[in-house]
Amino acid sequence: MGSSKAIIINSKLSWVILISMLHLVFLASFLFAQEIIWVTVEGTAPVKNQDKAAAKDRAIENALRNAVHEAVGSYITAETLVVNLRLSGSILGAIPYGKVIGKEIVEESIEKIPGQGQQKPGQVYRVKIRTGVVEETIGADPSFRLDASLNNASFINGDEMLIQVKPTKDCYVSVFNILEGEKILRLIPNRFKEQNFLPANATFSFPNKADRSKGVKLRVYTPENKDVVTESIYILALSRPVEFKSAGIQEGIYGVYKGQTAFMQDLIKEVVGIPLNERAEVLMQYEIKRK
Repeated sequence: MGSSKAIIINSKLSWVILISMLHLVFLASFLFAQEIIWVTVEGTAPVKNQDKAAAKDRAIENALRNAVHEAVGSYITAETLVVNLRLSGSILGAIPYGKVIGKEIVEESIEKIPGQGQQKPGQVYRVKIRTGVVEETIGADPSFRLDASLNNASFINGDEMLIQVKPTKDCYVSVFNILEGEKILRLIPNRFKEQNFLPANATFSFPNKADRSKGVKLRVYTPENKDVVTESIYILALSRPVEFKSAGIQEGIYGVYKGQTAFMQDLIKEVVGIPLNERAEVLMQYEIKRK
């Protein structure tokens, strides 16, 4: 009987070992099935309040964001999104998710920044890392969707645009205007609408009556040298609040572009680091005619 009991215990142990090995084989086959893209990139962050450890963490975060963009986001353009929209009616997965699977710090240093004018001298933490990135284009949440529309698909100079969006889940909504030349303006959030939380099944309109009472009107215009132009509205809904680092995206709530702004690639650099199941996206094209 003692011998028989020992056999049973060993049998259970064998099953545990077998199941563990199968898990390892599955994980290995999953990783090998996906191409691992290895990149070496740099990241920087200013040293604030002499806190070098915090500066190092921010520099690594900056480097990882650069790595993900270089590995899976650098080839994406507004044209890529439009082509995907025409072929499938959706841009789901057009901006993939870059998953970091490992990192190694190759170099790190603290550099002095000389003062200029009224700016005091400072320090910046610089790191160079080598990391592997896996591109994921599947895994979106099919129950997280956006129902969005424009009041028109074709406008004449000076017409007012109205954007409406209704999400299936609670989310944080950002609205961007993609101009010619991959330039991008931020419509939501803005100085009048800093809070961009939207409950599930609630319809958000921009601009609404309250916006108009503050003088906010979303009027569209062609560039001075064009009679016809095609632009897009890109709506990005996230399941959690995310602070985009691309501070260069100009606010465009008055519908007229003046000066410099960021490019679509600057925004894509941020989006590729957000898992697909945490976002829903809509791209809507429209045409503007001079007359």
